[in-house]
Amino acid sequence: MIVILCSKKFFALILLTMIFSRPAYARDVYVRISNAGSYSIGITEGMLAMTDAEGRIINLGSEALISTVGNYVNIMGNSFLMPVKISGSGFLKFNGRTYRGSFWITQRAGLLNVLDVEQYLYGVLPAEVGASWPAQALRAQAICARTYVLKQSMNRKDKGYDVVDTDADQVYKGQGVETAATNQAVSSTSGEILTYGKDLAYTYFHSDSGGHTADISDVWGQKLPYLTGVPEIVNYKSPVASWTAKISSTKIQNAIKKITGTDIGNITEIQVSEVDQGGRANKMTFIGTKGTKTIKASQFRTNVDPRTLKSTMLTPSGGAFKIDNTTTPSGLVSKQRQTQTQRLTFNEEQGLAQMTAEGVFSTTELLDMLSNPNKLKEYYAIGLGRSKRVTTELAKSAAPKSKYGYSIEKSGDDFIFYGRGWGHGVGMSQWGAMAMAEQGYTAEKILLHYYPGTAIKKFK
Repeated sequence: MIVILCSKKFFALILLTMIFSRPAYARDVYVRISNAGSYSIGITEGMLAMTDAEGRIINLGSEALISTVGNYVNIMGNSFLMPVKISGSGFLKFNGRTYRGSFWITQRAGLLNVLDVEQYLYGVLPAEVGASWPAQALRAQAICARTYVLKQSMNRKDKGYDVVDTDADQVYKGQGVETAATNQAVSSTSGEILTYGKDLAYTYFHSDSGGHTADISDVWGQKLPYLTGVPEIVNYKSPVASWTAKISSTKIQNAIKKITGTDIGNITEIQVSEVDQGGRANKMTFIGTKGTKTIKASQFRTNVDPRTLKSTMLTPSGGAFKIDNTTTPSGLVSKQRQTQTQRLTFNEEQGLAQMTAEGVFSTTELLDMLSNPNKLKEYYAIGLGRSKRVTTELAKSAAPKSKYGYSIEKSGDDFIFYGRGWGHGVGMSQWGAMAMAEQGYTAEKILLHYYPGTAIKKFK
């Protein structure tokens, strides 16, 4: 039975204002968890209460099947004007998962889970990284995830939601996956965000870079000085350290047609025609019986099947990467190899001198450098994170992209791709961050490595 408990004037205006007119740094996160149009909702204890756009509060019992028709929800033959809010004293249930906060159903966005940003992160971290990972890696992920969702909330004001719950944004699985370790990582970084200048940074992240992160301009066309690509500095082996993918020529042909609008016929050869300074495929040339097309490797990966073609860090043959830590643009080094990497390169020495002249370091830090020359590499990395001008100059002098040229193996009607890592490659590598944390790097140093020139701040 549906029971209407009370009515409030102008409630529709209040609901719409709460959903679509929030401040830029809103603490509540609006997560779209479904847009199927029909939702079976429950609660772990107590009763479900629904408030509709006309201010009516309806008792739904412990379970309810709700469908949408136009701008109304339908429950047991009764229609109620959207948006509607569903809440209760226990955790809400939907599609086999439990959730904190409340549910909202809107015509534009579907079913939303609305909750405080910190509680939202409780359901993100264990879905994105391992709860058993080092605490500093978890803390770095928490800061990245918090910054990411707040940035998205600013960019999606017209959509009626901030993020979806899949890896199209960042994976969110609700309350049921929470662990003590990941909740502690969220709590210990409460309110901490990554900024570049006065703005929130774009904190894109991925599973495994395969040895070197990507320049955002090669993947999505943007130009951001803190997302120009950096090398991994600690050796590690993830579950996707190396992989092989078999993709049919027909599927590749269809992907090329979708990207270019041109049918180049049966694919006879595929060449990696350009790589970036980290060895990641930047451009690929596809030779067909009706023509030839060269396109961005990242664009091809997205269109052909990003779960099969796991990354654009392609190799002529398989094999996990091995890092040469003797010199790295970031200046960070593995503790296992510090004794081999004490000396700065000439460019690093010049950069460190410039940072010192700019007043990047405190007196205490300068004295520490003088007393402990073995820390120069570490301070060089810290300085990169603080000095925008030095970082910009180093970015300008980065190694240019180079022509590479090798063909993808062909077997019958299939092409065999060998590669390393998983994901778009931009920003923080989660497995790289884990390896750095295992070597003693703090969350702050991990973030400065993957997002040089950024700073960690608190928001209110």
